[in-house]
Parts: sequence; structure tokens; C-alpha cells
Amino acid sequence: MKKVLFTLMVSCSLFPLRAQETLTLEQCLRIGIENNLSLETKRNEILKGEYSISENRAKLLPQLNAVASFNDNFKPPVSVTDGSAYGNPYNVTHTLQYSASGGFQLQMPLYNQTVYTALSITKMMNEMNRLSYEKAREDLIMQVTKMYYLAQSTAEQIAIIKENIHRLQELKNITVAFFDNGMAMEVDVKRVNINLENQQVQHDNAVAMLAQQLNMLKYVIDYPAEKEIVLTSVDAETIIPVELSGLCESQWELQLLDKQGEIAEKQKKMVVDGYIPSLSLTGSFMYSAFTDKMKNWFHSGPSNHWYNSSGIGLTLRVPLFDGLDKRFKSKKARIDVENARLSYDNALKNFRTQYLNATNELMNNQRNFTKQKDNYRLAEDVYGVTMERYREGVASMTEVLQDEMRMSEAQNNYITAHYNYRITNLSLLKLTGKIESLLK
Repeated sequence: MKKVLFTLMVSCSLFPLRAQETLTLEQCLRIGIENNLSLETKRNEILKGEYSISENRAKLLPQLNAVASFNDNFKPPVSVTDGSAYGNPYNVTHTLQYSASGGFQLQMPLYNQTVYTALSITKMMNEMNRLSYEKAREDLIMQVTKMYYLAQSTAEQIAIIKENIHRLQELKNITVAFFDNGMAMEVDVKRVNINLENQQVQHDNAVAMLAQQLNMLKYVIDYPAEKEIVLTSVDAETIIPVELSGLCESQWELQLLDKQGEIAEKQKKMVVDGYIPSLSLTGSFMYSAFTDKMKNWFHSGPSNHWYNSSGIGLTLRVPLFDGLDKRFKSKKARIDVENARLSYDNALKNFRTQYLNATNELMNNQRNFTKQKDNYRLAEDVYGVTMERYREGVASMTEVLQDEMRMSEAQNNYITAHYNYRITNLSLLKLTGKIESLLK
């Protein structure tokens, strides 16, 4: 015996039990919002949108370029002019073979309505990125909460199964004692063993399922996989039904669709803006040099002289005819606007239907949960009475096992009703715009 205890102590020292951390629902939600990788991608999209705004705003600023060029006109072009003033019908001038130029060129839009509208669209797209992040955040809250509720239900089921195993073990001990005294048959012992084994299988399956659910929860909230966690116990008596204050019509999905409609309107306007003239400021500061031989640039003389040419001006662009391109683009844009309006109306009607169905489902699930909880307690009481009568030798094994089966069924129905009630309550928190209350 001492040797066994010594071996057990050594094993515990070599393989210490891993500490488990208890996480509340609020902690899981906050960890998930901070660490979830998909949500981090949405935050990067917001930052990317801000850069896009700066990128489009830069198109309204002056554009200054340094330019340089060199040409070897090995077949120099010629220019022919009227030479009658000099006694010749034509005056032929040969261009020098080598030319070079360098300097600065300036361009700046003074008025371009298309660029202004494009900048406005970019700002709306960045707002859509923000709305997409808020929607993804809400979806994450829903996902984590559902997983947390499911894992709690599984843990609750494990606790109930353990109680059933304890009861069946007690029943087995009584039946074995009866059998030893000739008061029960061997088949009765086998029946109890079968039920006991079934309960043990259910327990093992539930434990494996809980481990998978916790692993998935850790993945979603980006919690270290090697750390063990447990969840808080569920209290069926403290569920507070959500206040039915009506559908919140500022759902993130609806805001996204509304913003898509605004963008479609702006895109249609940008097509029309293509008919508006644009005005730009242009300027240049250049130096040019020409020579007939490359080596002349390395010696002083007229051939290596650089000539300055500078100027500033305005460029007016007036669209006259584009082959009906903008006309067809405008028709397509009008269809996009109409489709955006239809999508918004359809989504709003869908949310209203969801709210009506969820309220009815909440009432029904609340009634089912209350009834199943009462049935569960009643089944336990009936089983306890039958078990007591069995101890006294009044009730048969068949009656005990039948009541045990009814109690197990009532337990499963209770757990299912409890979970459905909480999920419906969660859906109504979202539809009424109160999902943030889970973080308080």
C-alpha cells in the first residue's frame, strides 16, 4: 500500500494537473472582440479606406514632375518653309542630330466635378467599412454567445448524467444484494448494467463533445489552445426575458444597404458629372540643348548652350461627344439605384418578419421551458418514490427502469428547451438593438 501511494505521489509530481481558468460570457466576448482574426481584418479595411480617402484627395493637389529626355535623330527630320523672300521657292532646314531637354512640369486641377464626386464616394466606402466592422462585431458576439450557451448546456447535461450514473450505481448495489439473497433474478442485474453502461457512454460522448465545443470557442476568440478553460455554471432561475420594445430599424445590415443606395446615387451622379467641363492649371520650366555632334557638348561654344523655355497656362476640357458611352452608363447606374432600394425594402420586411416570429417563438419556448422544468422535477420525484418502493420490495425492476427512462427523457427535453429559450432570447436582443447588454 505504501508503495502504491509513493508511486502515485511521484506521478503527480511528474505530471502536474493543468490549471483551469473560468471564463464568463462577458470575458469571452471581450477577448474575442480584441483578438478575433476576422475582426482584425475588418479593422484593417477601415484603415485602408482612410488611406483611399487621402489618395483621392491627393488628386486635387498640384502634381509636379521632373522630366529629362535625350534624342539621337540619326535621320534628322527637316522642315520646309516658304523661301520666296530669299530668292528660293522653298527654304529647307535640317534638324540637328542630338537634342536634350530637362526641367519641371506642373499640373493642377482647378475644377473637376468628377474628382470631387469620386472623393465623396470614397468617404462613403470608408463609412461602409466601418459599418461592416460593426456588423462583423455583432455577428461575432452572436456566434460566441451561441457557442457559450451550447457548451453550458453540454456541461449541464454531463452533470445530470453523473447524477443518473450515481442513481443507477445505487440501484445496481441494491439489485445485486437482492440477487444474492434470492430476491431478484440475474436478468435484473443485467438490465441495470445495460442502463448503467448506456449512461456511461452518454457521459463519455458528452465529455468529448464539450471538449470540441470549448476548442472551437477558443479558436473563435483566439484564446491559447493549450490553456484549459471552464465556463460558468448556468442558472435556469435567473434568465430575464428581453424587453419586447419593437424592432430596431437601425440594424447594421440595414445601414449597410442604405449606404449602398447612397453610393449608387453618387455613382450615377459621377456619370452625369462627366458632361461638365473641367479646368486645369499647367506650367513648365524647361531647358533644351541641340548639337550636331556629341563631343561638342563637352566643349564651350554655341553647341552646348542650354535654352530656357518656361510658361504657365490653363487647360479647359469640354466633353462634346463620347459615342453615347455616358448615356448607357447612366442607365446602368439608375438600375443599380433601384436594385439598392429594393434590397433595402426586402431586408427591412425580412427583419420585421423575423421579429414577429421571434416574439411568438419566445413565448412558446418560455412555456415549453417552464413545462419541461416541471416535468423534469416531477420525473425525479416519481423515480425517487419508485426507487424507495423497490428498496422495500414492493415495486418491480421494470417499474424502476421505466421511470428511469422517463426521467432521462424529461432531462433531455429540459436541457433542449432551456437552450432554445436562451437562443430565442439572444435573437431578440439583436433584433431590438440590445445585443451590447451582454458586455455590461
